[in-house]
Amino acid sequence: MKKTILIIAAVSALFCSCKPAVQQPVKIADYLWEVTVDDYLTEVPNHLEKEMGAEFNCTAVRNGNYYGRNLDFFVSEVAELVIHTPAKDGRHAVVGVGRLFTKTDEDIAKGLSAQDMAVLPWGMMDGINDAGLFCNMNVTPYSDSGIPHTSPNPELPEVHCGFLLRCLLDNCATVDEAIEFVNSHNITGMKKGGFDLHFMIGDPQKTVVLEFIDNKPVFGEYNIMTNFLVNKLPELTPHADGIERYNIIEQNYDEGVTMEGMYNLLKRVRFSQCYDPETTPFWKSEYTGEESGRTIDCTLEEVLADPSVQKNIADFKNFKETGYYTREMGLWFTEHNSTYDIANKTLWVTIRENYDQRFIFSLK
Repeated sequence: MKKTILIIAAVSALFCSCKPAVQQPVKIADYLWEVTVDDYLTEVPNHLEKEMGAEFNCTAVRNGNYYGRNLDFFVSEVAELVIHTPAKDGRHAVVGVGRLFTKTDEDIAKGLSAQDMAVLPWGMMDGINDAGLFCNMNVTPYSDSGIPHTSPNPELPEVHCGFLLRCLLDNCATVDEAIEFVNSHNITGMKKGGFDLHFMIGDPQKTVVLEFIDNKPVFGEYNIMTNFLVNKLPELTPHADGIERYNIIEQNYDEGVTMEGMYNLLKRVRFSQCYDPETTPFWKSEYTGEESGRTIDCTLEEVLADPSVQKNIADFKNFKETGYYTREMGLWFTEHNSTYDIANKTLWVTIRENYDQRFIFSLK
């Protein structure tokens, strides 16, 4: 049986003899915790993929020494965690931001189990290691990437694409090493059957965007990534998700030459603006996709004539005023922003678009 990094097996038995004392996260603010995880699974249980899903958007950008990303997600009570993993057994030390996709503030306050802690590092969504390699993952419409994923390299060690970020940060020091890692593994797709993730990978000298197009890994030297396949530019994929965010970042790219500038550049594309009719241009690409039946060629009038779009706009306005929401509303915002100083391996984190507060962390 070939060696795999993603296994499909229950792991509860692994923890039956664990010590009762498990280092617990420290609360930094509402919806934000910090934790160090020394030992974690080298093989990922399948339940984490089911929790992770593929329903998040995002913006990522790198300019010189500064890199950042917004994680755009459903409004929920799920908390974010700044996760430290020390160097050990040949792996790099890493710091980044992630989540256990069902854990709220209340859940974490009650205490995480040994199993939670063993899989927590695999929930990292963006991070940097002690060599200055950084990475994050964003969603793309899997139908825009060509044929569905069919395991093009079954003879190679397997890595599920949802956990590729962790593997790269743990094992690679440079972009070139990350490219070699990808090319020497069989990267498998998400549960829908396709590659609906792409990755920004960078080191102090170089940045690439990794995408899977027509069942093959493609690396392009781009410094901006939202939710469409940038390696297909200047062509746009049918839905061009996030094209407005991409254009805003591109037009204001020179702001990102300082830590403060990069932070403010990403603030320009906080996701809640897709519900503001005064946003110019209105982010119509956020209302395209298979479910809507609209592609990027649709008109603004077509989007705004949709009762579900008008409901989203009204629901988000009410949410801002009262804090009331339900999961059924399907409201989104920027769950966290991470802005990284690559040379100093520090990051600023803002939670839930609360730009009056930001928290500073560094690699341990």
